[in-house]
Amino acid sequence: MSQPLIEPQTEPLLDVQEMQFWLGKVVAWGQADSPETQKDTCLHLSRLRDFLQLLLTHISNMGSTTEAMTRLPFLGQFLGRLCWNPYVTADAVSRRLLFQSLWGLFSEHPNNAVERKANHWIRRVLCQLATEEDDAVTEALVKHMGVPTKEYHLQVLRKMVAVLSEKVGKGCSSLGNPSQRCSCESLLAASEACVPLVTYSEAAPLIGTLLQRLMTCAKAALSKDFLDAVSSAYSSQLLFLEEQAVISLWCHSLPSLERAVLSLLESALTKTGMTLHSMEQQLTQSVLPKACAQHCSLFLIVNDIFRSILKQAEGNESVLSLIQTFTSSFLRELALLQPQKCVSLKAFFPNTHHDLLVPLLTQPSEMPVEAWKDHLNWLSSSLQRLTEEEEERETR
Repeated sequence: MSQPLIEPQTEPLLDVQEMQFWLGKVVAWGQADSPETQKDTCLHLSRLRDFLQLLLTHISNMGSTTEAMTRLPFLGQFLGRLCWNPYVTADAVSRRLLFQSLWGLFSEHPNNAVERKANHWIRRVLCQLATEEDDAVTEALVKHMGVPTKEYHLQVLRKMVAVLSEKVGKGCSSLGNPSQRCSCESLLAASEACVPLVTYSEAAPLIGTLLQRLMTCAKAALSKDFLDAVSSAYSSQLLFLEEQAVISLWCHSLPSLERAVLSLLESALTKTGMTLHSMEQQLTQSVLPKACAQHCSLFLIVNDIFRSILKQAEGNESVLSLIQTFTSSFLRELALLQPQKCVSLKAFFPNTHHDLLVPLLTQPSEMPVEAWKDHLNWLSSSLQRLTEEEEERETR
């Protein structure tokens, strides 16, 4: 007697006979490499979609992957066989439901060997579906349905991006019902599924959505591998991101921000004959001044890097020009922000004396030419006085 697909319960989640029927079908279909199985698969697609939708609902309502695998012990085998059936994955609705079911089983923080193994398997299935070009399933699709390999994978990739974008764009679902599995757990799965796709232009909108999603829930997280891959692809100009996506990347990844700053410094030091205008253009294109104006935390990090480089540069004119141009661009971006989005200047320059902050940031164009010399003399004497007072306090 065959083992039932789900364990008997007082209130079974799914009809046992129906589940056994579909498991038998997917085993019989295999990879649909005969005319009979191809015909049978196509005939049953409509019913299969309904069953997958019901299955997805039950997966979403379960508290963990372990619970899902315990109640539905053949779930992995069932989904896996369907993923390798080209006549199922070629159907847009069935493919979307399969993807959603897989992401619903991904555990953000796997608690045991079952969940760790499930995560590994899910990542492998998603990556292979989207990127492999010599897969037997694809060959079967090309042979029997006449769909070119590249076109098939492009369809799969676009469907993955569309489903994931819709899923990650939703707010936290645990707020209304604490017992319901939070949709934020799918963020980690989505970001890991994107790792091999970061250089595909079709995936850029999804990557931007992931980076810019508000992390308001403790369960919301992005994979470190994803952030590293995006950072590397962006810095190598293999990935195009919108401005706000770039800024969000820096907020998520400090190494990515440091890489951007050091790239600017390297450019300033190696390019000869760079004018202030061309330097300003390069800074604007880098989005760094705008990012620092929008996020005080990013400015403080960039400021520390510049201070460190300035001490080592020993008066290098290119470095001085870059920092001066950056400061002007930063102040201009800061002035463009809406008042409700601004923080105080003191937050950007916490170590600067409050009496000197505004005078130090005053530009020559903001006062008459004849007053500029007196302004600089006043700044010099004020800085000297404050330094002497600080030294006096330290010697007491």
